[in-house]
Order: sequence, then structure tokens, then C-alpha cells
Amino acid sequence: YITSANAVTESGALVNVDGNANRVSCIAFGPKKVIFVVGANKIVKDVAEGFKRVKTIAAPKNAKRLNTATPCKELGHCICVDGDITDGCKSAQRICSQYVVTAFQRDKNRIKVIITPEALGY
Repeated sequence: YITSANAVTESGALVNVDGNANRVSCIAFGPKKVIFVVGANKIVKDVAEGFKRVKTIAAPKNAKRLNTATPCKELGHCICVDGDITDGCKSAQRICSQYVVTAFQRDKNRIKVIITPEALGY
């Protein structure tokens, strides 16, 4: 399975948020191999900064790309940037529904992360 991450922490945790869990479910379980290709623009200090990155960069841009009826599409940021991830957006088209932080993979060869020096995605 080839994917990317919403953020990668300096300590190596992978931060991912999905609307339907189609991507995060494969990251957590299923495919025998998971390869992440991540731009250096997605490196953050910690998990909290990773979620903030999702709420201020990735989610609004994806909401515009998908033309969802969500506050982040209109505002350019989530209405719960610094708050509880369960607060705020009540849209039926919410794209921040499933939160997965991969802090460790017990199958040592299952996940590989390739970090490119250029900015890739959002």
C-alpha cells in the first residue's frame, strides 16, 4: 500500500486523519507492506502540532478540492484548531472523522517511510 502522511513528528510518529477511514484503516492493519512518501513540509515537532497542521493546512485544502460543505472550506481553517477534536464541525461532509497516530509498528518490516526534501502535497 502506497500512501502519504498528514504529518510526521520529529520523533517519528505518523499522524493521519481521514473522513471515511479508507486510508487510515490500511495504515493500521491489512496490507503486508505500507510505504509512505512524505514531503519535508510535513515534518512537525509533535503529535499536537501534527493535528494543528491537519486543521490549518491539509483539511481546508482537501475540503476545497473535494468541494465539501464544511466550515474549513469556507474559513481556510478548522473551527476547532486549538480545541477538542470532537468539538466544532458538525457537517455531514466532515473530512476529519478518523484520527490515527502510528507511534510504533510491531512488524519491523511492514512500514517504510521515505521523506523527500521537496514539499509534497498538503
